[in-house]
Amino acid sequence: MKIVKMSIAVVLLSLLAVSAVRAQDAQQCFKLDGTTDYYFGEIDPNETVEHTFVFINNCSETVEISQARASCGCTAAVLSEKSIAPGGKAEIQVKFTPPRGSRGKVTKTVSLYLQGDDKPHTVIRFSAKIKTDFEVHPAYIQLLGAEVGREISGSVSVKNVTDKELTFSDVSINMTTYADTAGNGRTIAMPLKGVKVSPSTLTLQPGQSADVKVTLTPVFKGQVNGAVRLKTAKNEGIIQVFGVVREAQSTSLRRTEPQGETLMLDSK
Repeated sequence: MKIVKMSIAVVLLSLLAVSAVRAQDAQQCFKLDGTTDYYFGEIDPNETVEHTFVFINNCSETVEISQARASCGCTAAVLSEKSIAPGGKAEIQVKFTPPRGSRGKVTKTVSLYLQGDDKPHTVIRFSAKIKTDFEVHPAYIQLLGAEVGREISGSVSVKNVTDKELTFSDVSINMTTYADTAGNGRTIAMPLKGVKVSPSTLTLQPGQSADVKVTLTPVFKGQVNGAVRLKTAKNEGIIQVFGVVREAQSTSLRRTEPQGETLMLDSK
């Protein structure tokens, strides 16, 4: 019985060793015909672009592909075939549509996996510059010092980078609070009510900038997250908004400095 078990173990180890050697060989002889980095250039926000990547099998054995996995839902990766004989080719057709609200340069990946491998054989990276008619500085709104029951605000500067008048027909916001409302340690997500964004519409001349301001009063301790949407005739942008809300502090723990600044102390 021991001899039989040992024989099975030896066979299994041999198969694993052969598989490892084949995988190692495939790393050397099954390669992409070209660069693993591809640039689509400047594209419109709603434009879909595509490119075909070709792999050549210079190995002495057939290469088996398990999958081509895209890094996000905005990318489709279509594999021409999974079994590639020696001297054969496999194509991956990559189609990319910018995620809603994208601006500037974005980079995505497609990973090619071979049968039996947990790690990708090849990672293809591609990028594109999404055309925009406005810029936002900074790129997000961080609500610093948020406290339950106290109004807080944050803003960004929006700039018209075109040579024509630019109108934002809709400036809106959607926020969510993540809080332990029952005090049992379980955090739930709820719409954050009473959030204001101003202005609700905006017109900018070429090169002109204006502030977009978010104001809210937190009700619960926890986190708040959301986004401001700015819509023009040709484009739509998203500005991330986030912050951490702490418990309200006693007014006795705040004292006014001679210079008129407010000193915030943690209550412990």
